[in-house]
Formats: sequence, C-alpha cells, structure tokens
Amino acid sequence: MKYIRELEGLRGVMAWWVVVGHWSTTAAIPHFIGKTKLYNGYAVDVFVILSGFAIAALIDKRPERYGMYITRRFLRIFPVYLFFLVLSALLAPLALQTWQAAPAGYMQDNRIRIATDSLTYFWPHLWAHLTAVQGLIPDRFLPSTDYAFLGQAWSISLEWQFYLIAPFMIAWARPSSPAGRMVWLLLIAVVCVGLARFMPTGFLGTHLHKFLIGIFSFAFLKARFEGNPALQFPMLPFAVFGVPFLVFLNTPATLPYMIWILMMVTIVIAREQEKGPFAAASRALTHPFALKMGNMAYSVYLSHMLVIIGALNLLERFQLGNVAFSAALLVLTLIGTLIFSTLTYRLIEKPFHEFGRSLKDKREVSYA
Repeated sequence: MKYIRELEGLRGVMAWWVVVGHWSTTAAIPHFIGKTKLYNGYAVDVFVILSGFAIAALIDKRPERYGMYITRRFLRIFPVYLFFLVLSALLAPLALQTWQAAPAGYMQDNRIRIATDSLTYFWPHLWAHLTAVQGLIPDRFLPSTDYAFLGQAWSISLEWQFYLIAPFMIAWARPSSPAGRMVWLLLIAVVCVGLARFMPTGFLGTHLHKFLIGIFSFAFLKARFEGNPALQFPMLPFAVFGVPFLVFLNTPATLPYMIWILMMVTIVIAREQEKGPFAAASRALTHPFALKMGNMAYSVYLSHMLVIIGALNLLERFQLGNVAFSAALLVLTLIGTLIFSTLTYRLIEKPFHEFGRSLKDKREVSYA
C-alpha cells in the first residue's frame, strides 16, 4: 500500500494542538478553559493510534530482522529525545523557579510538584528516562515517574514499549498465525490491561487498544485498496452514523476515535472523489506546509515546554495584564517552538532518521 500522506499532515495538527493545550494550562486565562487543557491529551491518543498504523505499515512494507528493526526505531526516536531530556535535566532548577513564579495557571501546582520531585529524585529519574522505562515504574516507587524533567516523555516510554513488542504482536495477529499464538496474544493483552490500574500513564497496557486500532486500520485500508470485494462498501455511513454515536456518548474521551473515523473515511473517499468536503480535507492535510509540520511533529512535541519556560522567564520582566500576558505567551510559544523544532529536526532528528533508513539488512526475517 502506498504511503498515506494525509496521516503525516494529521500528525502535525495533533502536535500543535498539544502545544496550544499546554499554553492554555500555563496562561492566566479563565479557569474552565485551562481546566480542559483544550483536550490536548486526546491529541496524544491520536498519536498512539497513528503509531500503531505506522509500525504495521512499516513492517508490511519492509520486513527485516528484529535487531535491524529496533535499531532503526532507536535512531528514529532516541537522539532528539535524549537531547531534550538532557537539556531539561540541566534546566530542572530553573524550571522549578519558573513554575513557582509563573501566573496561577491551571497546572501550576502540579508542575511545581513534578519539578520538585524531579530534583529530589534526580538520578533515579534520569536513569529511568535515559532508558525510556519510566512508563514501567509505578509512581509509588518513584514519584512523578511519568512526567519528571520532560513531561511529554511519558509517551516516549509508551512508544518504546510498543516498538519492542510490535513485530511479535503483528506477526502473531495475522490470520495465518496458529491459534495458539492468538491465545497467547489475548492472554498478554488481558494481563497488560489488568496491570494498568497499578501502573503509570506511560504503561503500554493502558493504551494497548489504541495501538491495536491503528494496526487493524492499516490492515483494513490495505485490503480495501488491494480490491478485497468484502471491503468495497461505502465509507460515508461510518462518518454519518459513527461520529454522531460517539457524540451521543457525551464524553470527551471519544474525541480521538471520532477524529480517527473521520480520517479513515477521508482517506478512502478522497481517493474515489475529486470534489467534496473529504477531498478538500485531504488536500489541506497534504499541502506542503502541513506535510512539513508533520515531518517536524516529533521535535515540536518535545521542544515546546522548554520554549514555554523560556517565554515565562522573558515575560516576567514586563508588567503585563492577564490578557496581554497570555497573548504574548502564546505568540512567543508558537514562534519559539517553530524555530527551535526546525533546528532540532534538521540538525538531529532528520540526520539520524536518514542514517537509520540507510542501514542495510540482508538477513532472513523471523519473529516466530
């Protein structure tokens, strides 16, 4: 199946949604707006589904031995992650001072607590984050384990856990796999979900179903685009009935699934129709600027909290009212994140990613 560019554009939209959401919890704006965090946590849920889709597509397109696969994945996420982690650890004392002096945003108390825990348990947190295993350490053993230093890193640990087992999950879930494998896969899933109540947010079991949605979405689109007659049904009813049904459930937690349904419908219909709202949405998501933002999404995601800390330190020098302060913080956050993430993408993320893609693998593949 060909590369689906709309998903790259979607990745960029989700990254900037997270940025604006974190601004909203920092600025001194009406409490109810900050309290929702503009629902930016659901943008991360979409990232998780996207990751399941992307890894399934990668393994389908380029089967390779496990060692090469995990090396490429390491080079894809760790270099720029380690850069921001080390920088955040070095600036941890400044971060604590900044949150203590910041306006009374919705997340201020939590950020002060996390910054304090980061310094109190500095070395355990640093070692856990360097290996991206913080999502496997319960908070009662290491306070603020998910969010120390670099708050967004909880999802990096989650992604790394998924990368480590994804080839086996996908191989074992194939229709041609023995029934015994499916039983083991189901048992592992049940155990993971059962453990989730005792584990931090970045534990794989808490989000396993989202990865699986991505994996099965890839399998569906691949089969449909390859002409499977059983899957050549109209997609529009999924948007017409599926999204209103989720709205009827009246919970924001359905938001990422609504977005994903609309994306799947858009991808299919845009390839069947040259005009209409779905074709227009496809063109918007595949616009060169949208694709550029999608390429940089990981750097945007990792960099923006450091930019917010820098912007807060700059703005405290001026006597601004709440509205002016919040507006200035938003502008500085958007511009600063764009500049910072562009640099780290070009100088760190992209070179290592291209190096990983250039590695050759000629050995036989087996995840049996």
